[in-house]
Amino acid sequence: MASRRKASQEAAGQQAAASRAQRRTAVSASARETQSVRQFAKSRTRAIQAHAQARGQRQQAKRDSR
Repeated sequence: MASRRKASQEAAGQQAAASRAQRRTAVSASARETQSVRQFAKSRTRAIQAHAQARGQRQQAKRDSR
């Protein structure tokens, strides 16, 4: 009887550990995805700003050449 209880407790412990590991993996994947989305947003913003700045510089160069 005691051996069955011990085996049952061990199985429950292993199942709980597997569940925690799976949850950790899911949280980690979610965090990586969020980080990549933020990084893309930053690089996209920089590209847009650089494009606008370059356009302004071209316009200024045209005015200066007149």
